[in-house]
Amino acid sequence: MKYLVRFLLLMFGFALATAGLLLWHAEDFALTDLWRFGNGPHPLIMTVLGLAMIPPTLWEIFLLELRPEDD
Repeated sequence: MKYLVRFLLLMFGFALATAGLLLWHAEDFALTDLWRFGNGPHPLIMTVLGLAMIPPTLWEIFLLELRPEDD
């Protein structure tokens, strides 16, 4: 149960990065209108947020593995 939140965050990070890349591909990898917020964020921002979530979440999972059990 202690891993549930961390694995959900990891899954969300990968999903956000993948969706961002797919949506950015649909826009032909254009960087125009990068700071738009009216119709949702630019797909590159979604990709960066997803990629930024992955390493800290993995680090937290590794720290849980190294923590001694409280038996």
